[in-house]
Amino acid sequence: MACRKRWTRWWMATTAMAGLILGSTDLSGAGEVIHLPAKETLTAVEMDHGDELHVTLHDGRVVRLELEDSSATIIERVEPGGVIYQFSLEIRVDGQPMTMRRFVGSQESFYEPYVVSGLRIWPDTALVVFDLIPIRYPRLGNLQCLPRKAVRLALQDATQRICPDPLHPWLDEPENTLDIARCYNGDDCYLGAYLGQALHVGLDINHPAGSLLMAPLDFDTHAYFNSLEMGHNNNRWRGIRRWENGDIWALQTHHLIELLVPENQALRSGTKYASTAGVHVGSHEHTHFEFKIGRKDPDSPLPSDPDPASIAHPIDFDDQSKAAQAAPEVLHLDPWIVFWQIFEDRRRQQGEVRAAMGTVSPVAAGQPVQFSAEGSQPGRDRKCLTYYWTFGDGGGGYGDSPQHVFAAPGVYPVTLVVDDGLRRATRTQHVVVSGPPTEQPVLVLSSSESPSFVRRPVHAVDTYGDAVDRLPHTLEFLASPSHLKPASQSIRLQNAGVGRLNRATVQPADEQSDWLRVSTKGQGNSQTLDVAVDASGLAPGNYTARVMVESPGSVNSPQTFGVQLVVREAKPLETVTVDDRDSGFFATPYFWVGHRFSRVPRNRRGHGGFYLTNGGQSVEGQFARFTPDLAAGEYEVAFSDATPFPPDSRFTIRIRHAQGETIRRIQPDESRVLGTFAFHEGTDGYVEIQAADSRGLVIADAVHWRPIGPGPGGNVD
Repeated sequence: MACRKRWTRWWMATTAMAGLILGSTDLSGAGEVIHLPAKETLTAVEMDHGDELHVTLHDGRVVRLELEDSSATIIERVEPGGVIYQFSLEIRVDGQPMTMRRFVGSQESFYEPYVVSGLRIWPDTALVVFDLIPIRYPRLGNLQCLPRKAVRLALQDATQRICPDPLHPWLDEPENTLDIARCYNGDDCYLGAYLGQALHVGLDINHPAGSLLMAPLDFDTHAYFNSLEMGHNNNRWRGIRRWENGDIWALQTHHLIELLVPENQALRSGTKYASTAGVHVGSHEHTHFEFKIGRKDPDSPLPSDPDPASIAHPIDFDDQSKAAQAAPEVLHLDPWIVFWQIFEDRRRQQGEVRAAMGTVSPVAAGQPVQFSAEGSQPGRDRKCLTYYWTFGDGGGGYGDSPQHVFAAPGVYPVTLVVDDGLRRATRTQHVVVSGPPTEQPVLVLSSSESPSFVRRPVHAVDTYGDAVDRLPHTLEFLASPSHLKPASQSIRLQNAGVGRLNRATVQPADEQSDWLRVSTKGQGNSQTLDVAVDASGLAPGNYTARVMVESPGSVNSPQTFGVQLVVREAKPLETVTVDDRDSGFFATPYFWVGHRFSRVPRNRRGHGGFYLTNGGQSVEGQFARFTPDLAAGEYEVAFSDATPFPPDSRFTIRIRHAQGETIRRIQPDESRVLGTFAFHEGTDGYVEIQAADSRGLVIADAVHWRPIGPGPGGNVD
């Protein structure tokens, strides 16, 4: 490890002048000041700690980023299997601190980019990652993917695409997302740890030999740069596109069986150019994808009528010399960025439900901000949308154009969820707030009972393609003819400002909500709402309501929350297992992660072949909750025998049952049984794993409820 660190630091020192692909620098300060103008194509840039990046958007506004620090850690190492790691960037955006974080080696590798102050940001990689894990095949030119500075980013104005042309699907497949399980052994995403040992330069996708590849955009020329005919062990292809602004993209695919079109000529978008996944593929038939971005020397423009060879190599993507590796002309980027734009284009063409949000410039604390969901669309067969907002500070809103006041400076993730009655979509942007905090009371609603009130961390990004399971700020109840009154839930009225909240009043925002009762308790900053439902007289079905809470004189008053009541006809099961992939499971987002490594023995993959872990991180407020739908009775509660808890794992659990709550410290290698408890019918009870004060690797996998006495039982693993 020490040798690797010395090597990477030497690499940084010898390439310190090669930090960006485009722009000018000012070396007068402690760090460089890098100026990047607005472009129609994606910009790649590298930064050192202390560097400032000034990005001019298309509307003329300048977004200022300063890189303060970067770090990386291994979340889980599985032998045999692979590695999940994360890296973090500490950045100031227009003067406000913000953490950006990436997980690599899990499904979160395929992520939504950050949108901050109208700037779209993909954190591509960080040099500290290479201190943890070496690079694979450094002699083959893969050192080119090593950052020349501390971090590498890809940037674009959030109102623009990554390039002006629509992108055609690269694969002849219908899916609009990628699955980490298909990345060779579940590990070969971009800079994933191949076999858990070396960083993989590119993205591998498993599919049958003979699968077809299509040109995702117009190429000026294309050809094999390695081939069996040339004496190499593989067929490796590259397409070149030079944009009008001088940027040059190189897209590569390896393991091709044969080209279907002649080489060294233009290639139109959508053309089926190769059959693939059949040459030197190893243990899985697959295609390897790479994305490189460069810029032609502006003093040596291409001729107006160039020959194909000069277009194919306007910059040398294969030069292995140290000088070339240190030069700033070529930077590797994650091919996921190209796939992201392809999927966004195809979802729009297919008329899928879509959430869109107008970009928001930096704002002042205490001043109202108007948000807009313009551009959001229902699915092709739907007509209307419902809009749900969370503002990252505990506040929420409804409608297509809500107004909100941020009480204190900082960076806040604003999330929009749209629902067309059949499907949901979501979009997030980060808003930068500056200035002194407001000196007024600020109304915020919170609930420890409902996961929908969990605040989104500032560093969080969504995993692309994940379903939106819960509506924001919505309490959920389940009733039946034998259980008409499920346990009530409480909402706390918090003051995020100064002073004292006035007495709150509540008012249903819907007419048909006779089944709902909301009462207020307490005074000032210690007020709570007791929310209860009564399904008496209701037919089986789904019922919804909204409640308006007003505290006169408070900023962001009134606030609104939702209530969902499901009245079912069927009786619940007696023996129940809640797995980490079930609807009764909830884990605080962007903290718990899991792998799909195919080399892991089946008896170590957890219940259902998958589990989530905290990565050994003991963090207050992070939890995983298992909520069963039970028949009333007494149950033995136990973790699954299939869960591969490590011997040193220790953590606290919280069990909600008919008599109240029980908190216990658990050592699962000694016993998987959590105890025997009575539960009401329905979903009033749960088991919660808490990451705070944990020790070792904590795993969230599956919990069994087995009835005591007559009835079905036994091991359900």
